[in-house]
Amino acid sequence: MNEIEINEALASLEILMSEFFAPTTNNYRKREIEGMLENFSNRRDSWKHCLVFLQKSQNQYVLMFTLTTLENIINRQWISLTDNEKTEIRLTLWNELMAKHEVMLYFIRNKLAALMVSIARYDWPEHYPDFFSNIVELIKCDGRRCLLGLVLAQAASEELGAARDTGILLPSQRRLQLERLMLKGMPQMLSALSGILEKNAQEGHSNPPPSPTSGIPQSSALPDLLANACDAHTTDKALNNEIIVKCLTTLQHLFSWLPLSSHVPPSLVTTVFYWGSIATQSQSMEAGVAGLGGVCELLYRRYAPPSSAATALRLHHCALRLLRHLTHHDRDHHHHHGPHVLRANHDYLNKLAEFLKLFVSLHFKRLEAEPEFDAIEFLSYLFQYTFQVPTCAIFVNCLDVWIQFIDILKPEDIVKYWEALQALVNGILNKIQFQHNKAQLQHLDNDVCDDDGETEWHTFLKHCIECIARVAELAPLDFFTSVTEQWQCLADVHARAAVRAAGGGAAEPERLLAALLDLATLTRLLGRLAPALLAEAEKQRRGGGGGGGGNSNSAAAGGALVERVAAALAGAALTRPHRAAAAPPHARALVQVHAEMFACMGAWCCYASECGVPVRTMEGIFASAVPFLMPHEIPEPPLLCHAAAHLLLSLSKNVKFIHDPITLVGDLYNHAQRSLHYLEPKTAAVVREALLSLMLSRGMGAGAGAGAGAGAGVAGAEAARALLAAWTAPLAAAGPTATLPPLTTLLHSFAHASTPAKKIIAEGVQGAAETCLRMLCEPSYAAAEPEITEFFLALFTALLPQLGNFTYTAIDVFLEVAQRGGGDSSLERLVECVRLGVEAGGGGVRVRAVLALLHQHALPRAHAHAHAPDLARAAHRLLASVLIHRWRYFFVQKCEGEESARRSSELREALAALGRALLQPDLDLLRINIDTLHVLNNKWKLYHKVIFRTEFLAQFLSVLLATLAEGGSRALLREEVMSALHAMAAVDFPTFRQAFLPHFLNTLPGLSPHHVAELSNFPPDTDLPTFTQNIQRLMNDVNCYRAYNSLAPANMPA
Repeated sequence: MNEIEINEALASLEILMSEFFAPTTNNYRKREIEGMLENFSNRRDSWKHCLVFLQKSQNQYVLMFTLTTLENIINRQWISLTDNEKTEIRLTLWNELMAKHEVMLYFIRNKLAALMVSIARYDWPEHYPDFFSNIVELIKCDGRRCLLGLVLAQAASEELGAARDTGILLPSQRRLQLERLMLKGMPQMLSALSGILEKNAQEGHSNPPPSPTSGIPQSSALPDLLANACDAHTTDKALNNEIIVKCLTTLQHLFSWLPLSSHVPPSLVTTVFYWGSIATQSQSMEAGVAGLGGVCELLYRRYAPPSSAATALRLHHCALRLLRHLTHHDRDHHHHHGPHVLRANHDYLNKLAEFLKLFVSLHFKRLEAEPEFDAIEFLSYLFQYTFQVPTCAIFVNCLDVWIQFIDILKPEDIVKYWEALQALVNGILNKIQFQHNKAQLQHLDNDVCDDDGETEWHTFLKHCIECIARVAELAPLDFFTSVTEQWQCLADVHARAAVRAAGGGAAEPERLLAALLDLATLTRLLGRLAPALLAEAEKQRRGGGGGGGGNSNSAAAGGALVERVAAALAGAALTRPHRAAAAPPHARALVQVHAEMFACMGAWCCYASECGVPVRTMEGIFASAVPFLMPHEIPEPPLLCHAAAHLLLSLSKNVKFIHDPITLVGDLYNHAQRSLHYLEPKTAAVVREALLSLMLSRGMGAGAGAGAGAGAGVAGAEAARALLAAWTAPLAAAGPTATLPPLTTLLHSFAHASTPAKKIIAEGVQGAAETCLRMLCEPSYAAAEPEITEFFLALFTALLPQLGNFTYTAIDVFLEVAQRGGGDSSLERLVECVRLGVEAGGGGVRVRAVLALLHQHALPRAHAHAHAPDLARAAHRLLASVLIHRWRYFFVQKCEGEESARRSSELREALAALGRALLQPDLDLLRINIDTLHVLNNKWKLYHKVIFRTEFLAQFLSVLLATLAEGGSRALLREEVMSALHAMAAVDFPTFRQAFLPHFLNTLPGLSPHHVAELSNFPPDTDLPTFTQNIQRLMNDVNCYRAYNSLAPANMPA
């Protein structure tokens, strides 16, 4: 092309690219342009035009298009180019990069640098010997050239550094060679990188970073830059800062794969931490985050040089100096009188918390033995930092540091760190109370829920309470007493407020509101502390025998709390203070307090007997919850109703009441028999479970006694049956759509109940189950099939052993119904029911009919509807159950002749279906069937069976190898696939190496004979780790050689 043609082509390309990215261009036109650009990119000589366009164009769209085209050529077609063509591309790109890197847009520069690294992936060192030396020389330069060298260094680390999968096909030996080459040049590169950091530290500050060989300084391993930070004396501060940040991020990536002990000296760690310490100067925030990120990367990899104790001490001194600076109150500034931490960048503070957590977990216990390490001083500054950070989110991250500290403590350490632990708990208590921390807490959102269904306030409170609970496990009674004292004061305020109509007569409504909110918080905390307090009491009871002063104190403290809350709940049930509140915020706060008291008692009722709480008190608590579950003209707040329902459930499961349960629940029993429509569905479900649990516990708890006790047991069982009869009675009239969902929920909730309880429930729902079975067979109820099948799945999940012969009758019906069609979800549930029946054992399930269901209906429908993966998974779980639990069906000794051949054929069909599933894209399906193969081999020696070895082994090995070669999302199951492959090969390793692999490689398209010969030389190692590495290298090389062989120049369009 002459100059005029080149300019015309470039102008046309610029017009096309500008049109493509114009907001007015429609999608149809964009597809047209994409087609034209793709045709250009696929031309054999497109790289020549790209090089010309790269040199002449200033249009960023054109430049990115040409670089992307060149990237595809380098990654996919490089081996098909001649040596002269490769040289021309490499030199042109390098010259462009060196000539224009100072004026290029950063993303164009970075893309061009990445192309140089991509070329080095193939040509270094044979055809590109100066690749690495060029990078090191650039790093040693100043200004923009240094920055370019750092960009190239990081790209080289990312693409060439470790022998890992970068998404680019490369032979395994070449990957290892690149890693060795990178390691060989690392001392030069690390020296150059360290030189940049040390040089800038000396230029910017009066003291350089300390030498790591000079011993531990008396005050700090850092210079005094934190006390008198000054601006860096440089002509271009922004460029200098960019260089430092890039240097640190490059080091961070190098730390992620380098052999640390042999390549990363302690001096470099100290230098990196130096830069991680200067983010308290706002202009160095990025450098600070990058520096701390590098140190964290080392700690994640458990960096331990030969002088690990000295290195840990340096890190400690650096961290201590930094914490001291951050918590220092600077009173010389005109506008800032708080600690430096309040002005620090939030990202930096979070990264510092991450570092401290790693430091404490790895080095704190080790450093305790060092005389230079003052643990109390470190904890003191950590405490100040924790409670001075500016946001609650950063505070939560700091709590993770303390939890890590608590995790490493031994029982003998508690006395030494007692004051620190006390201060931590008191500080958190102040942090979570509006009376002490309203400025921060009022900004926490309590309306919008995250993916876990929690608001910002709930997340914050949960972390704080959990941290206090972890500390309380070390000395439960002390911390419980401390929290209870504060709770008592707030409870008194609550009691007085209830008397004065909850705020109407209050002189300071804001203080009252804060007190109510804090009472709700501390009540939740006391509920969380129950297990620790009673566990301590139980430990002392077992270990101390009669000397149980601490035991009695713990029980007495718990009992006193229960009595106090019981009294408050009894009063609230009568007065309903939330209804009389003068302002909506006070009403909401009172509801929250009431609900938290219900929840707290739900937690404590498990330990009522250990605390010596009288049964009448627990019955009083029960009575205080029931009114909130009754219908009222003015409905009670849903939160309160739901909390009352859960309290009822906890009491019914954990407390043995004296009085008749029907008397305790009063009219609620009758309302439950008729309808609980006035409650929210989720609350009504909890009430049903609570009432049934209460009746069942009464029915089973007194059965062993005589006289009145036995009579009460019978009465309880009859009351339970009456409830079930009332809930199942509307089935015929109201229909399954309205009647079955509550029953389904109820059955799921009793899936783990005792066997006697399940027996009573099974008797109670037997009639409904039989009715539902008839409905399932009638076309008139086809619309209700989802509810019916959901019910049966819950019934089989919870009560299968109690259903007796009904199980097999139902399964026969399911097998018939499944053949007539219906929805995929309904068929899925029927298949799951059949699976449960198969796994239950017994001879009532017809295996042949189950296999027919699978092969003729479930599996074909599942594979025909790719949008219904749940059906396919359910079908293969059933297939797995048949093979695992009914294996002897296929190998019956008495079975001969035609029947034996038929069963062998059924086994072949089942194994073939299992093999076909391994080819499906669904990862869950792949996991199910890999697990099935594993169990079948462990339990029944599948891989050693003659039928499998002769007919299926080679096919399964081929499929598993193809799965490994495919990569993508299926690589997530690489370990499972590799384990199955190893187990199959272990049947006969010599045959696998000498016969199967050569045959398998010969059948693969795109492999030349000399590649097949090379790859067939598979190593003889049989241990799983080595075998895994060898197989991964094999399949990588298979993919690589096949791709190379497809790049024949003759196949390229001219």
